[in-house]
Amino acid sequence: MKISLKQLAVFVAVARSGQVAKAALQLSLSPPATSMSLQELERQLACQLFIRKGNRLLLNARGEHLLPLAMDILDRVEDVEQSFNPNSGVFAGSIRISASSTIGNYLLAGASVKFQLEHPQSNCELLIGNTQKVITSILEGHSEVGYIEGHCPDRRLNVSLWHQDKLVVFCAPEHRFANQTVSAQHLMDVPWVLRESGSGTREVFVNTMLEQGVQPQLAFSFNTADAIKQAVKQGGGLGVLSGLIVNEEIAKGWLAPVVIDNVNLDRSFYRIHHKSRTLSALASHFDQFCVERWLT
Repeated sequence: MKISLKQLAVFVAVARSGQVAKAALQLSLSPPATSMSLQELERQLACQLFIRKGNRLLLNARGEHLLPLAMDILDRVEDVEQSFNPNSGVFAGSIRISASSTIGNYLLAGASVKFQLEHPQSNCELLIGNTQKVITSILEGHSEVGYIEGHCPDRRLNVSLWHQDKLVVFCAPEHRFANQTVSAQHLMDVPWVLRESGSGTREVFVNTMLEQGVQPQLAFSFNTADAIKQAVKQGGGLGVLSGLIVNEEIAKGWLAPVVIDNVNLDRSFYRIHHKSRTLSALASHFDQFCVERWLT
């Protein structure tokens, strides 16, 4: 069996784009050459790697197994090329990072800009979504490393503690609970404005309240922090977001904190990556940069 790097690169490009034509464009190959390379790979492996759905190619079980392995091989080749580069002390290349909303918008957006300014030959592509979208992005090979706020049960992924955060409950300044400490039971019938399903913030908060015997009554659900803050200001109910998002507005008096007695709203942020894929040197350096230079 003589699998080539070109065949693996074609496979990864098709897996990411879902179409031979798009993969060919990314690789600067003709569509026939791309299709032939993919067919030869499947012939050598004696199995199909995709199923066709409409005009898209979707990975089957064999393809899903191969994807992280193929990407890991290509990453290692890139690391070898980088180590023998005359400018080997220079971090160069591209990394794709996924992060859930709070981490992406309030930590990694700034960190990726600063990292690229210090390493002009690098490129950080940051994709921001909720926790479930980040997990999916890692599993499907669209991102090399992900940073999430919620629970990750998928055993195909390595999960490690990355940073600590604190959720803050808040309300409009004129709300009866503004700047008050209340028991969890006082919030039994209070309307809430929460993030959408799949959000790590919502998952952590709801699970914490359920441990107190309280099922938060959902009045409104939004997929952005700004929408939640505006809804709370208009009297839509209580909200809960990371202190990274609301502390400044609380300090200015635009929102008011609500403390829930004897309820710990500390939470952890996690780094995830596929078990079959070792982090590239560039991704490892970016992660180290964030931990040592950006989060301290």
